[in-house]
Amino acid sequence: MYQKILVPYDKSDPAKNALQAALDLAAGVPDATITVLSVVDWHDFNAETFRIASRMSGVLGDSLDMDAIAEVESEAVKADTDAIAADIAPLVGDTAGVEIAVVNGSPHDSITAYADEGGYDCIVMGHRGLGAVRGMLGSVCYSVLHKTSVPVLIVK
Repeated sequence: MYQKILVPYDKSDPAKNALQAALDLAAGVPDATITVLSVVDWHDFNAETFRIASRMSGVLGDSLDMDAIAEVESEAVKADTDAIAADIAPLVGDTAGVEIAVVNGSPHDSITAYADEGGYDCIVMGHRGLGAVRGMLGSVCYSVLHKTSVPVLIVK
């Protein structure tokens, strides 16, 4: 049985179905944990284009206030975490054994890295999510399936 399950989550119906499947997999397994992972694409505040645009607009001077940027990122993580917690509450009920994580990056790379680095036993993910360009670039689950060594359960 799986002890540590990762569920990539984008608030879509397939992601909710995947979460339900993960809850079913973890039912009756002592100390099983489920991590609901949200992958977001925030702007890179260290990028040169951001620095130039900030200086041109007069918002920032020659140096960036990294503490202010870290605070903005922290607030964004908290807001996303709270939104996911509210969205999954009807499915999860008691949140014991369910964690929420928010990471920045591309979905396929972030999911794969998070699963591999976190020592997860299984990734449970929805077949079709909200990816805007999945038709051009291929589906996220196809990419994750081929990039990770962790077993992947794809739920429709």
